[in-house]
Amino acid sequence: MRIRSIKPEFWTSEDIAALEWPTRLLFIGLWSYVDDNGVGRDVEKLIRSSLFPLEDNPRDTLATVSRGLQALYDGGQITRYTVDGKPYLYINAWESHQRIDRPAKARYPVPTCDDAIPRDTLATPSRHPRDWSRGTEEQGNRGAGEGTTSRKRDETPDRFDEFWDTYSHKVGRKKAETAYRSALKKPGVTPDLLIQTAASYILFQMSEGKHPQFTKHAATWLTGEHWRDERTVAPPPQTRVQAHMQLVRELQADLTIPQIGGAS
Repeated sequence: MRIRSIKPEFWTSEDIAALEWPTRLLFIGLWSYVDDNGVGRDVEKLIRSSLFPLEDNPRDTLATVSRGLQALYDGGQITRYTVDGKPYLYINAWESHQRIDRPAKARYPVPTCDDAIPRDTLATPSRHPRDWSRGTEEQGNRGAGEGTTSRKRDETPDRFDEFWDTYSHKVGRKKAETAYRSALKKPGVTPDLLIQTAASYILFQMSEGKHPQFTKHAATWLTGEHWRDERTVAPPPQTRVQAHMQLVRELQADLTIPQIGGAS
């Protein structure tokens, strides 16, 4: 375990605010758990015993840790992968979270190594690790700042960065960028169309409770011309937090509970 720091921006990050409190604590704990290169063993029992050794109910704590790791993985805060059959996790945008003046020698391989296999692509091994690992470097200050919305855009007229920010399942940026620009060459396809329909697709997946592994990769969604699907018509809220709040309001309306932000 290592001494780490927490940036003040962590507490106002929208990405972090979307996580449950135990998951936020787990995320902070992982910073001390991983090595100076941001990598640690992805063994839930080991993480539980390292971070929460004094809890009265180890079984419940292990379940909480398991759910938290999945939430961090789904939210893009961590990358989970295997090398030579051994599981590891990496804190995305590690250098944004921690400044290590004299890093110790790395014990574990980073997700960009040639032998790394990402957890969500074990069923589709044709994708090279360098394609998906690039996305881990572009998560911005997740948890230590503003999340994806604070990342510097490239200001290109085709607005791919805006599309990428919208598409929450961030896997294979390079392939997605190529597919995006190919889609724009088709008649009637504009950046507004792709951004709005992609956001609607992601919101649809969220509203249906779909696991991220059943969400199409951005490149697949683009090459399949899924912006033509009927369910991707209405543009949803711009951020993940706004989308969550909209779903909460809709559920409250169905249950005739007073709306959030309404008169008490």
